[in-house]
This record gives sequence, C-alpha cells and structure tokens, in this order.
Amino acid sequence: MSDVSMKAKPGQYLTFQLMAEQYGVAIETVREINQFGEITPVPRTPDYVKGVMNLRGKIIPVVNLRIKFGMSSQDTTRDTCIIVIDTEIGQVGMIVDSVKEVVDLQENQIEPSPVLGNEHAMSFVRGMGKVDNKVVILVDIVSAFNQDQMGQMAQFSHNDEAKAA
Repeated sequence: MSDVSMKAKPGQYLTFQLMAEQYGVAIETVREINQFGEITPVPRTPDYVKGVMNLRGKIIPVVNLRIKFGMSSQDTTRDTCIIVIDTEIGQVGMIVDSVKEVVDLQENQIEPSPVLGNEHAMSFVRGMGKVDNKVVILVDIVSAFNQDQMGQMAQFSHNDEAKAA
C-alpha cells in the first residue's frame, strides 16, 4: 500500500480520549456510541478482547483500546464509552475513556504521522490532526488488527453481517 493511501484524508472525525491523548477515527466507520454496559467475558481470548456484548440482538466482540494500544488498563468511569465501528467481520465495539466531539478537518490541518521507530507497530496511525492548538492522533482502528486477530474476533460475532462475510 502506498504512503498516499495510508494518509488521513480531510473530513469528519469522531474524537475520543485514551489516557491523556486524543484520537480521531473517520466518522464513516462509526456505527454508534454507547455507554459502557454489560460485557460477557469470553475464555481464552487475547488480553485486549474484553468480551462480547448484546447489541439489540447481535453479539459483537468488544476490544479494550487501551490494552490494544499498549497502555495500562483503567477502571471504567461514567465517561467510559463503547464506540461501535463497522468492519469486514461486522460490528466491533471499542472501549474508550471518553468521546469528545466530531471535528471537520481540512487538508491543511492534517500532518503525516511521524516515523518513531517501529513503523509496522504504528501502521494504524494515519496522521496528526491539528484542532485548536491540540494534536489529535488520526487512526484507522481496523488496521491495528492483523488478519488472524480479525478472524479471531469474527468467531465471537453472531450477526447477519458476519455470517454473510
């Protein structure tokens, strides 16, 4: 894949917080935002898979983004949310510390991601957005998972979209 296709594109991004950092995900990948609710643990899953949740009759996997991104885990608070995104395996829930806002980024507000050592480990970072003198790390969450990891999560999905894949 070329560097051009990997770069974040202008458009709307949902911003969310993990620890002290703000991240942004392209709004077109977001299905909905839910308050943190009941999650059923699934045995023998990777540490970043918190479990599954029932989303209006669909069972979807839920990932703790802090752990997936190599951060320390944290107890949930009233601000903790689950961002449900559409993926090739169906819907996946992502636990974040809080959801901030939707921002509209123009080309001149997006910088390429800096190369900081292990480029492959950071391949899901698509760029850096500049919003009100703050930096928002623009990510493609699906790219944070390899094919095996996506396949593993697909096993937990019990919905029409996953069965059609």
